[in-house]
Amino acid sequence: MYKYLLILCLTINVSYASAVKLVDYLVSGSGIAEILAKQGIKGNDAKQVQSYVASSLMALGNKSSLSREELYKVLSALPVTGHDADVRKGLQMILDTDADKIQKKDVVNAINNIIYLANRHGKSVIIACAECVNESLAKEGFKFTVETVKNASATKLLNEVIPKNPAQLNTFISGRMKRLGMGDYSKVTPDMVAPEDEKSLALFLGLAESGSADQKALVASIKKLSTKNGKTNIIDPKNPHKFWKVLADDMSPQDMAGWTKTLDEVSARAEKDGVTSEEAFYRTLKDKAQGNDYLTKQYETLKAKRCFFK
Repeated sequence: MYKYLLILCLTINVSYASAVKLVDYLVSGSGIAEILAKQGIKGNDAKQVQSYVASSLMALGNKSSLSREELYKVLSALPVTGHDADVRKGLQMILDTDADKIQKKDVVNAINNIIYLANRHGKSVIIACAECVNESLAKEGFKFTVETVKNASATKLLNEVIPKNPAQLNTFISGRMKRLGMGDYSKVTPDMVAPEDEKSLALFLGLAESGSADQKALVASIKKLSTKNGKTNIIDPKNPHKFWKVLADDMSPQDMAGWTKTLDEVSARAEKDGVTSEEAFYRTLKDKAQGNDYLTKQYETLKAKRCFFK
């Protein structure tokens, strides 16, 4: 009898194990840590990824922990079209990967897609390029990091004003750019502003009207840098930059003042030397770094990564 009971128990365990999917790891904080560790991602990097997923699940489902069924239901209900629909379909397929077949690329792709969809269709998630923020995660294949926004003005805009529906978000950006005299968004292509950057752009435009005095001063500097021959265009293919993404970072008044001063210098340099914002930015930083090995290294890293110009 015990022999048959043992066989029955083993059969149950095997059946249960085969039923475990990648999704079961990703909806649990400890599960994420476990599956990342199996792929060689541990320590602070693993903790960062756990926090990114928790923030993304909160944005999509209004709570940091979802069951497998809840996540599937949330994903199915997203009003996706085009590229976003392809991302969702790919994510749904990856999430259904059996536990014994999970590879690192499956884990990384699933997390990238969850973060992307949370940014596009959720609340309060602002993402940044992983390469510019966390080089070690970028080397593992992670595309995005999740910015934790605590500034009161920014949080209010993200929660109450900026649309989470991509179509409405596009309309919001177009209307604000026109009203603020910052360009024509109907002429902007995805290679100039990627879908995952639209929420950062919307936040910049929102803060231009309802931000603090420090935030508005920084916006004014970025607008000035984007003005040529009396015409402002913050998304200009002939003078490209993404300094508007700076406003998505939580900064102290001192940090914002520093950015404002630097970008004013960049603007003056661009006009004086007759060069693009990118070239003027690097020339300004190089001058500031003269004689300081640490600053010189930071300048060289920024120039190599082109964080504000790609």
